[in-house]
Amino acid sequence: MSAKFASITAGLLARKGEAQPWNSMASGMMPEPEKAALAWHGEPARSEPVPPSKEKSCSVRMSAHDYERLGIIAVKTGATRQQLLKAALAQFLSSKAKSLSCACLGACENRCEN
Repeated sequence: MSAKFASITAGLLARKGEAQPWNSMASGMMPEPEKAALAWHGEPARSEPVPPSKEKSCSVRMSAHDYERLGIIAVKTGATRQQLLKAALAQFLSSKAKSLSCACLGACENRCEN
């Protein structure tokens, strides 16, 4: 004997936190396949605000001497090494955006043609 299984459709899928027991879904509370398919393909199913994305991390290798110098500056200015590096990177990116005149970097109003 061969067993027959139901095919998996978009109507059977549930987003995290929206799953319901089978009995409640069978009583007519199952989402419409069109709505489930839209929610599955990136459309927001809820009207809750989307949380901000996490900051990305990047490591920087430096000599022990530069690391120590950065630490001294951090102590003298009341900042952390991380804060100093982020500020320096922001300043560098801003100056490069201006000198390159590239809309992709957010420095000019014209569209980037490169």
